[in-house]
Amino acid sequence: MTQEKALKNTQPPSEQVKKHVAAIHTSGVLSLLERKMVNVLLLNAYDALLTRRTHTLPIKHLCAMLGWDESNNIERLQDVLRKLASTPVEFNMMEDGKEVWRVMSMLSYGEIKDGTCTYRYDEYLAERLFDPEIYATINIGIQRRFEGSYALTLYENCLRYKVVGSTGWWELNRFKKIVGATASMYDEFKYLKRDVIMKPVEEINRISDIQLVPEFQKQGRKVSAVRFLITENPQQTLLKPMIQDDHAAIRESEIFKRLLEHGIGERLAILWILQDEERAHKVVEYVEAKARKKQVKGSTAGYIRTLYESDAVVGKTPFEEKKEQVAQGKIEEEQRKALEKQRAELEAEYLHKRTAEVINALSPDDNRAWAQRYVDAAGAEKAKSYNAETAEFRDKLERLQFLGWLRKQLAPKIKASEFKAWVKAKEFS
Repeated sequence: MTQEKALKNTQPPSEQVKKHVAAIHTSGVLSLLERKMVNVLLLNAYDALLTRRTHTLPIKHLCAMLGWDESNNIERLQDVLRKLASTPVEFNMMEDGKEVWRVMSMLSYGEIKDGTCTYRYDEYLAERLFDPEIYATINIGIQRRFEGSYALTLYENCLRYKVVGSTGWWELNRFKKIVGATASMYDEFKYLKRDVIMKPVEEINRISDIQLVPEFQKQGRKVSAVRFLITENPQQTLLKPMIQDDHAAIRESEIFKRLLEHGIGERLAILWILQDEERAHKVVEYVEAKARKKQVKGSTAGYIRTLYESDAVVGKTPFEEKKEQVAQGKIEEEQRKALEKQRAELEAEYLHKRTAEVINALSPDDNRAWAQRYVDAAGAEKAKSYNAETAEFRDKLERLQFLGWLRKQLAPKIKASEFKAWVKAKEFS
């Protein structure tokens, strides 16, 4: 395998990913999300498998290609990468007429940092994945639609037999190993047939580009082997709009179109956007600003490529961005304090009015009872002017102290819904 051979692979990027048969056969232990991740990471890295060891993919694009809406669940993605890094891939190859067995991990390295997933393949595995002698072509667009792990596993393993129309007979133990049906309940054929054969076949026939018909072989009264007849899905023309190129959204984006206008090739533009869309934006903005001032010598495409692929700072420097962030932080802090002050003032006004309503609604007997409780609690020294018959404080200061105490006793708890309605009514009053 040579780097020259890799560079000859100039077909436009697509949603088709070649997956080595050996890799398909040994990944049955993976969950649905883990299996989808294997194929998405391979598609993202495929063009550079032989020329670059480390590959990157923004988390938001990774989740979009997976058809997974939990892009904030970083711990789950970490679990998936951890599983792939510990999952062995076995190869049984024929070399010089002799069988050679090899094993390695599916990923040799994984990292999630600053919204980007970074990963690596072992060199030997990368070579096998890039130019497999026999491969299955998996459509990532179709893959996104699968909901069952067994269905996706079976789809992958049947796809490469599409041309010959049949998988051939798989002895049941081998079939269970292929699809990862390791639970003891699948030793009983009726459960294996129900959960691992018939349900997956129904899902494959409903959502994919192929149709399967399972056939069973018996030894005596027991089923000993299974095979799947494979044909084109007659509904595939209806499916095509649902399994479009995974890069269709990128092709429709403003930044992609702007890169093409400057003469950047489609493949490179897509790769840049997948790797670091924000940097692509900054570079284009920077170069276009320079071009408007006639400060670009030569082609804008060359300048864009030089800036993007180098470590050059475009736009604001880190110092300027930090300074801007500090200033913005101060503004946001001031706004937060102003809002808190405004809310506190509104709550105080609301509480004052509600408490006044409660006090004004007291009957003379209730008022006398509260006044007596105050006198008993505060002591006679603070209620010298209190008249028990009228339940009034003749001294203004003593009366104010009593009202302050009474407000604390009768102040209602603020109910969020009532307070919100009061604020809204106040705004329109």
